[in-house]
This record gives sequence, structure tokens and C-alpha cells, in this order.
Amino acid sequence: PSPPLCCRSSVERRAAVCPWMARTPHVVIFDVGGVITESPIVAIRSFSQQRGLKDLNHFMFSSTAWATLERGALAWKDFPKAVLQECLECGYSEGVELGLDGWTKLQAAIQEGGARRRPVMLRAIQRLRAAGLKVAALTNNFVPEAAPNAAVQSAAEAERAQFKSLFDHFIESSVAGMRKPEPAFYQHALSVIGCKAEEAVFLDDIGKNLKPAAQMGILTIHVRNDGADSYLEAVRSLQKAVGVLLLDE
Repeated sequence: PSPPLCCRSSVERRAAVCPWMARTPHVVIFDVGGVITESPIVAIRSFSQQRGLKDLNHFMFSSTAWATLERGALAWKDFPKAVLQECLECGYSEGVELGLDGWTKLQAAIQEGGARRRPVMLRAIQRLRAAGLKVAALTNNFVPEAAPNAAVQSAAEAERAQFKSLFDHFIESSVAGMRKPEPAFYQHALSVIGCKAEEAVFLDDIGKNLKPAAQMGILTIHVRNDGADSYLEAVRSLQKAVGVLLLDE
């Protein structure tokens, strides 16, 4: 039997409730962290558990310092000081207890977690583009800190350029000065890509980032990271939506 509607992606719900609205998107928009790469959210949760703290994600989701970082208005090196000050001002005791050293170590954990790319997702991007679909990234990110010397900096820039070249468009919050879930960021993405909302499907691992896209008419797929391979269900939903084989099962 088919799963209940509440457990299906917006792609499947739309087709089930209104078959006449089912369509084949020709633009695929990916979030990066937690979709193409391993989840920073999981890295933050693990860091919190190791230190005996409540999940710091709950604070990070509403943190002004983190939002400012993702808009490109705060340098990476200045984040620990800014977020510690925010914790002091709002009375977030666990954040205060972390101190500058703790927040700096959390940054390292976030970077490490977000650096691990998922081979299945990289292959999916290649197959989508080979099939003639446009592929874009829409990511909340930050301006990376400069490397200690020119050689390391050059290598890092080359590696980032190579990763961005996997996509037709790579749209960054730190460049645009906007971030998900701000509706203007999605409108900006559609303008850059040159497509209408109903021509696209969007994958993200955070539900509140999917809601504005769905309200605009973009098909959405929630990427889950409950287990090591949970994200594969989203790949199955995507290949069903676009009609391109993405998994060798």
C-alpha cells in the first residue's frame, strides 16, 4: 500500500491529490550541507552530545550572529566572539559556558562535517546534467577564512571552483546577502537560473527552508538525515519526479 499523504514528498502529494498538476521539472535546485555533503546539523548535534549540552542547533537556528555570518556580513574568524556576546546578551547559559574556545571548536566540527561529500549525490548531479536538466545549488554559507599561506589558499580556491563547476548555477547566501528561508532568496535563485517556480524541484534537509519554496509553486523534497543512508529516499523521490535514473539499485 502507498504511504499516507503526510509521509510523502510534495512531489508525490501533488500527483496523488491532483494528478492533472503532476509535471516533470527540468530544473533541480540542491541545498549543499545535509544534501550534497554530510549534514552540519548532525555535526552540531554530535558536538553538543560530546560536551553534555542540549542540542545547540536550537540556538543556532535563531542566532543573529549565525544569520549575519551566512549573509556575508560577519567574518568567519569573528563568529566566536560575536556569538558569545549574543549568548551573554540573551542569557543563553550553555553558549556562555562554551566560551571562545568552545565556539571555535564547534566551527571546526561544522567545517569538517560539511566537507564530506556524498558520492551518490555527486553522481546524481552528473546524470541530471547529462540528461539535459539544469542543476543549481542554493546554499546558506559563509565566506571561508583565508589560508595561512598563498599555496594553501590557491589550492583551496581551486578546490572550491571545481566543486562549483559541478552545477550550472551556484547561488550563495554569503554573496547574495540573503538566506533561506527568506522568500526573496528563492526569487533571486529563480531569476539567476532563468526559470519559473513550477519548472523546478528543490531539495533541502530543513523543513522551514522548504516551506517558502513550496508556497511559490516549486516542488519540494525533504532530505532526511536520521540515519547514514536516510538521504537516499530523497534521491528516489527525485528520480521519480524528473524521470532520470539516479540510483543503481
